[in-house]
Amino acid sequence: MMGKLMVSRIFGKGWVACNGLDRYRPLWVAMQVSLFIIGCLFWIDSMTESQGFAEETWGRFAYMFPAAMWAALTMASSSMIIVGLLKPIRSWMVSVGSFLFCLNFILLSYSAVFTGGVVVVGLYASLFFLPLHMWLFVEAITRAD
Repeated sequence: MMGKLMVSRIFGKGWVACNGLDRYRPLWVAMQVSLFIIGCLFWIDSMTESQGFAEETWGRFAYMFPAAMWAALTMASSSMIIVGLLKPIRSWMVSVGSFLFCLNFILLSYSAVFTGGVVVVGLYASLFFLPLHMWLFVEAITRAD
């Protein structure tokens, strides 16, 4: 409860729309379906032992874990968000899925930028995907169900 009150004080000043989950639900669902498909393709790529998951691209930290784990994390996170956004909206599913995505993008960004990967990959994850999922997370935890 204290965390929810603190977040609403920080973000309740117009930085984040209080009804964004309802208003932008079709956009969020379309984005998550696209990310689920990307996760599926990444899973197939990891199972066929191709060179899509290379240390030179993603960095040493990300390469310490199997590519299938990153793909499964992407598919699980997007699935939770998609199901959570179905009416009636289940904020707890959206918040958990978006939190997992935030963690995913922070770790991949760190790995690509600081452990020998392609810097542009890390910037893309941290400057495009991370803010969107942070917004989704804040919307979900500040929503009164």
